[in-house]
Amino acid sequence: MSRTLQLPPAKREVERYYDVIAESYDELHGEEQKVKYIEGLKAAGGKVSGVVLDAGCGTALLAEHLEGYEELISVDISRGMLRKAKAKTLDKPNVHLVRCDVEFLPFPSEAFDACLAFTVLQNLPNPEVALAEIDRVSKPKAYVAVTLMDGNPRLPTAEEAARSLKLMVSSKVKVGRETVLSGFKG
Repeated sequence: MSRTLQLPPAKREVERYYDVIAESYDELHGEEQKVKYIEGLKAAGGKVSGVVLDAGCGTALLAEHLEGYEELISVDISRGMLRKAKAKTLDKPNVHLVRCDVEFLPFPSEAFDACLAFTVLQNLPNPEVALAEIDRVSKPKAYVAVTLMDGNPRLPTAEEAARSLKLMVSSKVKVGRETVLSGFKG
């Protein structure tokens, strides 16, 4: 039985936008995203292990650069982005694509050894709900990395996000217009 993801109007707008730019996303934003990944993974030695969540995976750019994981669960709300991601990950049997809402992750609590959410929180109507979900699905001592769009009044500060995610050891680096926050949960 297939279930349809029911989205409120604001999220449908985001989905449509990313569906439209999916084919050109890598060309438009690929290099900047790679810099965020490098900075976001530095505190973990450049790689993560175990079962990893890529929340807001887009075109699977992270899957192309990530090392050390056993399973990578890549989620996105945009069908267009997931189609592009599927084409890139066909030869990676340990990468699994899931269409879902980052504010309502369909995974059990403490399921992931690492949770990564690059360039997604600013697109959500309730970013604090997404942070709570990332905290819920990540294991104690999990590695977590998120980006926060600078100047967005709806987003928490890096310090607030670190508290929400229970990050004990954290790194905060500015990349373009975003702050990359990463570290291990305490």
